[in-house]
Amino acid sequence: MKRHFIILMLLAACFLATSCEQDLPVYDYPDNELNFSLTLNNVTGIAEETSYSFVFAGSNVQKDTVWFTVNTQGFLSDQDRSFEMRQVSAGEGQKDAVAGQHYVAFDSEEMKKFLIVPAGANTVKVPVLVLKDPSLETEDVRLYFEIKENENFKQGLPPYRTAKLVISNQLSKPTNWSSMYLDYYFDAYGPVKHRFMIDNTGLAWDEAFISTLSDFGYIAYLATKLYKAVEAENAARAARGEDILKEADGTPVTFSFGAYYV
Repeated sequence: MKRHFIILMLLAACFLATSCEQDLPVYDYPDNELNFSLTLNNVTGIAEETSYSFVFAGSNVQKDTVWFTVNTQGFLSDQDRSFEMRQVSAGEGQKDAVAGQHYVAFDSEEMKKFLIVPAGANTVKVPVLVLKDPSLETEDVRLYFEIKENENFKQGLPPYRTAKLVISNQLSKPTNWSSMYLDYYFDAYGPVKHRFMIDNTGLAWDEAFISTLSDFGYIAYLATKLYKAVEAENAARAARGEDILKEADGTPVTFSFGAYYV
């Protein structure tokens, strides 16, 4: 009886396995689409902006590259496939970048050679060529762009359709300053503070660097270093009869978290 029971159980398992295999759907997604690899705000679900400033590139740099990643959705191809991009408005109250002035146009011959998904690939790095226009010294511009549908690709999932780039030649708040909790570790952002942090640590304090700040001990070390540095700066200012270091609106430059480790 026990032997018969085991045989029946084995037959049932084989039947279930066969049934499961037969029930699995065949992948048959009809469209080939492209999605930008973007960081979504964990509250709103909207793609975050990427910032680029010529401040970090050096005075002689007139054109630079900001890289974005594009992922395919659909079947792979054994042939190279071209795709297209187009600018979209950043919205009311925002200053849109101008092709040929702030960036190399997406439909230019210089750019077209980069807008290719190689045969067998499902991801590609896409350069955005930014230009150092004099206007960037006094204002930021925004370059929002998306995939333009062609014979090879359609637009992908809504949250990953529009890439957002802020271009400037001045210090501006990194988009991940708050999401990486720098408001807690280094107090509120300000451009004077930003420049002070760069000058007194030798670090860029841009989005790329901030994204690497995961070691609490290192963060505490930087906060302490900056706390001591601003204390020394303010003492030197007092000796000269000057006010403490402040932002343009009068907000003092502080690093209060570092005081706990002095």
